[in-house]
Amino acid sequence: MRLTSDRMKLARYIGSGEIEIQDADIPACPTGGLLIQTEASGLCSGELMQWYMDKKIPHVLGHEVSGVVIESQDSRFPVGCRVFPHHHAPCGTCELCATGRSVHCSTWRATKLVPGGMAEYFAVPAANLTDTIRTDQLRPRDAALIEPLACVMKALRLAPPTESTGSDVPHNAVIGLGVMGLMHLIARGTRGVGYDLNPSRVEWARTLGLNAELSTESSDVKFRSIYVCPGSQAAFDFAVSLAEPEATISLFAPLGPGQSLQVPQSVYFQDLKIVHAYSCGPSDTQAAKTMIENGELRAEQVVSEFIELEDLPGKYQQMKRGEILKPMVIFNN
Repeated sequence: MRLTSDRMKLARYIGSGEIEIQDADIPACPTGGLLIQTEASGLCSGELMQWYMDKKIPHVLGHEVSGVVIESQDSRFPVGCRVFPHHHAPCGTCELCATGRSVHCSTWRATKLVPGGMAEYFAVPAANLTDTIRTDQLRPRDAALIEPLACVMKALRLAPPTESTGSDVPHNAVIGLGVMGLMHLIARGTRGVGYDLNPSRVEWARTLGLNAELSTESSDVKFRSIYVCPGSQAAFDFAVSLAEPEATISLFAPLGPGQSLQVPQSVYFQDLKIVHAYSCGPSDTQAAKTMIENGELRAEQVVSEFIELEDLPGKYQQMKRGEILKPMVIFNN
């Protein structure tokens, strides 16, 4: 495909919780890789964490992304096909990859999209193709959800939900009904209950036909598997209060810098298990793609705003303040 310009627009994090829309050169297709014209890119809640983002300056946003190949140096991904590329991809051959711990592979940590997915065009280096998936049959806005949903798939893999036996009472709880909490709950369906302090988020979940309740200090209902989406001590404490003996608590987000998780003595005497779920690997992205292909998740369920790139700075601040659920940029270049 012949480009009509060598310049493009992108969204760059500039520090102190601010982003700007800037002009930049369109990247070249990397050796053995792909050049993508972006079709959709979601704003990740992790990109709102100032302490995390300030370490990355200057940084182009966007890793929840999908697009169409306009230049290819890999026959598996011909020009014109649609793809989801993970921004990190493992080597697939080291001991960590062989034992299912690909997010700790040194190649995984070194790989990235160039300059990032919240741009009109981006490059996918050859090393990222170990976790790049063709998505020709998916709407771009749905394909852009593969990465966040894959993170949920990893959490469910490491802390498998408990199936109810002979009872309609759910045995799984999700704490926090932002986008990631909603995805956890959607993946569980009627077998899970979601909790949040924000009435509007509870109502959003209920309009999707999900079980959702306002969080309280204590509850008589207990659960075997509990997924904690906010990175806070209060959310963890609430999870402990909901736990049955030998329950599993999955921590989906980190606490802030300098904060240490305080684990009460009762966790020992109840035999509670605490696991973590950081990012996702190729098996998780495949599982997420399958779920979306099956129609179990659509963008409209978790995206509240479909916007143009120029609207992102304002929507970024609104999402940060909790005024909207999630924006996704739809590119019409």
